[in-house]
Amino acid sequence: MGVIPRFHLPTGLRSLAQQQAGVFSCQQATAFGLSSDVLSRMVADDTLQRAAQGIYAMAGGGWLQNVWTGVLLGGSRVVIGGLAAAHLNGLVSDPPPTIDCYVGATRTIHHAGPWCFIRADRYGRGEPSRTAIVQTILDASRSMTDDEIAAMLTRARHPFRTRELLAALEHTRRYPRRQLLHDMFDDVSTGAESALEVRYGRDVERAHRLPTMTRQANPTGMARVDGLYEDYGLIVELDGRRYHAGIAATGDAARDNVHLLAGFVTLRFTWQQVTADPCGVARQVAAVLQRAGWNDPMRRCGRCPRH
Repeated sequence: MGVIPRFHLPTGLRSLAQQQAGVFSCQQATAFGLSSDVLSRMVADDTLQRAAQGIYAMAGGGWLQNVWTGVLLGGSRVVIGGLAAAHLNGLVSDPPPTIDCYVGATRTIHHAGPWCFIRADRYGRGEPSRTAIVQTILDASRSMTDDEIAAMLTRARHPFRTRELLAALEHTRRYPRRQLLHDMFDDVSTGAESALEVRYGRDVERAHRLPTMTRQANPTGMARVDGLYEDYGLIVELDGRRYHAGIAATGDAARDNVHLLAGFVTLRFTWQQVTADPCGVARQVAAVLQRAGWNDPMRRCGRCPRH
């Protein structure tokens, strides 16, 4: 009895699969002359792996391979959206476990696995096809925390994009986080570069009716600071890192000294201070502002202690 020969992928199919994170569909294989029987034989001898029903992989594993598998399962109109699109577009760092796949308003697809096939239309761009930045933010933000949204917006920061986002909000019906996004857009468009800076603007400044600091200012021409109350000689630095020591802390101290010699007082606040006690942070900022001539009273917010 002779040895059954091993099959190999045609060069064209192999090239196509490499463009699709190592996966291809049964239909694509048929176009290159491979039958379903041959594909089954290749799976049996470990030349291929089954990524999903009707989808084959040259090598298993990987989040991007799951994305492409969803694209091939979803058909020609599929567009990746939500958090998966946010990751593909560089708006969030971590790939999400569930991959949203918009397949069109008239299609219904059910497949076990990490995919959520959504009956809705979306316009796509890129490879694999994913929603554009503005639509991605609107879709992804529905399932994100406030801080996650703020971090995403700072990554998407661009003056034209901000205007597009605001315009899209006006035409999006029944959007539950409209006011939150409006406020965050304002912070990001005026220079906020982190979720912590957005929180400071919302929970410290606006909540207590403090003056609005100038973000990313350079009061001495030597170093940029997170925020500056120029009329009152106050610098605010916000540090979102859990630990801040060694060379970084030494550099901060040196900048603070330069600013002090130039007549600026520096207040530094950590993530823990701003998130856990924004009212205490506001009181400290207000005290320095009032000492420097700010005459308006600080407003008590709903979180401020009553005594």
